[in-house]
Parts: sequence; C-alpha cells; structure tokens
Amino acid sequence: MSPNSVSNAQPELDPALTIALAIASKAAYDYYQGLPFTSPDGYQQVGEWTGWDSILFSGSEEKYGLAFQAIDDPGTYIFAFRGTDSDMDAYEDVHFIPTDFVATKGSISPTPRVSSGFYGIYDGVGGSMSQSMRQQLFALLEQYAPNYVYVTGHSLGAALSQLFSLDLAISQPLSSLNLNFSSPMVGTEDWQTAYEQTIADSASLRVYNYWDYVPSLPPSQFDYRAVGTGFRTAFYVAGEWFPHLLSRHSLVNLTTVLSNALPNNPQQWAGQFPDYVDASLTMISTFPPASADVQWADQMQQHMALETSLKAAS
Repeated sequence: MSPNSVSNAQPELDPALTIALAIASKAAYDYYQGLPFTSPDGYQQVGEWTGWDSILFSGSEEKYGLAFQAIDDPGTYIFAFRGTDSDMDAYEDVHFIPTDFVATKGSISPTPRVSSGFYGIYDGVGGSMSQSMRQQLFALLEQYAPNYVYVTGHSLGAALSQLFSLDLAISQPLSSLNLNFSSPMVGTEDWQTAYEQTIADSASLRVYNYWDYVPSLPPSQFDYRAVGTGFRTAFYVAGEWFPHLLSRHSLVNLTTVLSNALPNNPQQWAGQFPDYVDASLTMISTFPPASADVQWADQMQQHMALETSLKAAS
C-alpha cells in the first residue's frame, strides 16, 4: 500500500460536528484577512494566536488561528488553524527538508521528522513576537483548562493542526479529536509511526478531495506519510481539461460537498454546484473512485520534466 493510499471503507463522520469544524476553519481564514467571520453554531470565539511566517532571510508575524468555546458545554473548545492566504501557496510554503519534532514536554520515540516549513511556523519566533505559536497555544490551554478539544484546519492549517495534536497528546494528555481538511503530508515514516503510536485512528480524521493535488504533497521522493483515517470526496470543474487547482482545493467547495453528502448513507453525493473560486464555473461532485489515491504531485513533476526536455530540444 502506498504511503497515502486509503481503503474503500470510510469512517462515518458526524455531520453537525464536521460542518462546524469546517466553518471554524473558514473563520480562521476570514480572521486573517480582516473580514467578519462566522462562529460555528453553538460556539463563541474566545481566543486567537499568531505564527511566524519566514520569507528567505526575513519574515512576519501573522494571524493563524481562532479558539471557540461551546456555549452549552463550556469545557469543550475548538482550535482552528488557517491555511495560506492563497490556498495553493502551499506548494511554495512547504519546505520539504525534514527536521526533528520536539514536544513541548516529554518525549517520544522514534523522533518524528516533519517538514521544516510547517515546523518553523509552529515553533518559530521573530520580530517583536514574545511567544511562538506553540507557546501561545499551550498558554490558551492553561487559561481555559478544557475538558475536550476539537482541533481542525484546512491545507497548511491542517498540517499545523496535526503538529499541535501530537504535541498535545505527548505534553498534556487531554481528550481531543483532530478532524482536518485537505492536508498535505506533514512528516516522514518516523512521524507517521510516532503519531499512530500516540493518537488512535478514530481520534484523527482527514477529509479531502480525490482530485485535489495538495494531499499528495510533497512528491514521493521525499517519502512523507499521511496520518489519520481518511475520508474521501471527489469533485472537479465540469467540462474543463485544465485542472483548476484552487477550485479542487477550496474549503468552501469541500464544505458544500460535505453538507450534501454527510446526511446520506453512504456519506457521498453526486450533484452539481457553483464554484466558489470562479462563479462562472460549475463543479461536479461524484462518488469517489474505488482505486487508490493518485500521487498528483509526482505527475506534476513528470509534466515539468517533459516541458524542460522539450524546451531544451527546441
């Protein structure tokens, strides 16, 4: 089985919870962009955090996430991480060279090896920052003293959410569930082993689109591994040969599919809907193929190599 393959048997998702976490993830984007945001039903926003986004030899402190508290169950919280400003900037943001993951407290073996780009955002400090993202998150946990935490995010935010979930599981054992959306792979085989030894399959779920390229990042030559139990959807732009990568990766498009699919048995949906990224386009949702996931990132490399060879020959 390939590192990012899935079985045909999918987990059953809680419809209300899944949509609430998708809404929380979208709110984290809106918060970053300075837009009004919508809290999930039954929750109120109570906190936020930042992270250090390095660019070559400089960088900036940026808004990265929101914390929500359940109104009727004050001990329950959602921690939601945003992705990149432009979803597909994930291609540029992932620094594939792995680095050691070190927990806030305690230790784990084998030492997880994770993307230095993701880990730098999670653990880095720069400029006038007094605390890293990691330190801010654990300070919020100390402040709230939650009984249960839902951890979520989309794209880059999904990757950061998994770093936090493993850190939380090692450093401060607490009942929690990670349900993330459209995540790239975070680390190598040691990361996968450490994660799966610490977090049960039922406590970590990744939801994604079969046709989305981001979950296949980085390319297989880096030997990264997906973690958590996969739930697969399938949607793409109707009548177009161009892949429309943003449309396939869009959190809002994924949420539309989930809103229609999750009440069904099985939890899939075949239908059409307007593309959130480009309203002139129509999205087609189908039942996912029975075959294993395609390593789209590898195919992109093949296309680039072909183009390079053609240019060299001309």
